Amino acid sequence: MAAIKRLTQFFHEFTHGLIPISKATIAGFIHSAANNVDLTDNVQDLLNGRVINADETPVKTSERPNKKGVLETSERTTFNAYIRTYSNKTTTVLTAAPFKTEESVNADNILTQFHGIAAQDHESKFYNFGNDNATCCAHLTRELKGMATLQLLSWAEDVRRFFLDMNGHKNNDVHGGATACELALLCSFENKYDELLQNGKAQLAIMPPKSFGYDELRKMTNRLEKYKDNYLLFIRDYNAPFTNNQAERDLRHCKTKQKISGCFRTWQGVLDYCKLRSALDTAKKRGRNLFHALLSLCL
Repeated sequence: MAAIKRLTQFFHEFTHGLIPISKATIAGFIHSAANNVDLTDNVQDLLNGRVINADETPVKTSERPNKKGVLETSERTTFNAYIRTYSNKTTTVLTAAPFKTEESVNADNILTQFHGIAAQDHESKFYNFGNDNATCCAHLTRELKGMATLQLLSWAEDVRRFFLDMNGHKNNDVHGGATACELALLCSFENKYDELLQNGKAQLAIMPPKSFGYDELRKMTNRLEKYKDNYLLFIRDYNAPFTNNQAERDLRHCKTKQKISGCFRTWQGVLDYCKLRSALDTAKKRGRNLFHALLSLCL
């Protein structure tokens, strides 16, 4: 997490200059440890699970492969690259991609082998993987709250409360040991969804085009109609999560690192970071001692 320059300063000051460690030496330690990481079992655990949470976040780097696969170095500014997570409650696998493309997901070769539920944040490329897709409803409810507050659309608040009520019912069911929504109530939820969608379309029909809130309402009703199965999957199948918070938590450290130590200097540094964080985050989820987990990579 710390910048390599700061680590060299730390060792120099901590040992009163007795142990001068260069940045190249520390980078070598990191690369050596990363080379000892084997994520085969991690990937298999993900593939054996019912749900994979997927998400990605941009990071800054001074070096990355171009579209031809040749490493290029920035001259005046940094490049954007992307760290992607595939995770569940017990396992994390991080990968790096120079561009935010479906081809990079194929290259990761994880979702391409997965036949369960892919939980994601309404990212178009992820809809092409998994047998089912659970779209994050936490993101949806936040957008609806914004529409209700900023565009003064009371319909959006009605839809938001409806989703929260469904999730509350599911949580009560799960706490009580239920594994599926009662069929009659599920039908009621489905009908209410359709009713709210029609109400939104009716309101849109009486709004002048380009009027305040028109585009937001049009886009939201179109999305809810097209992705109904994805937004209702969490109540149809209790294995599907309501949110994709698992993936977001597993990527939060990337933002922390960027604030602390700035951008990555090399593309190999990005790859090493992904491998080491995958190993350490998985160890943490499984209750292992992180120092012992890290030590095992250095022996």
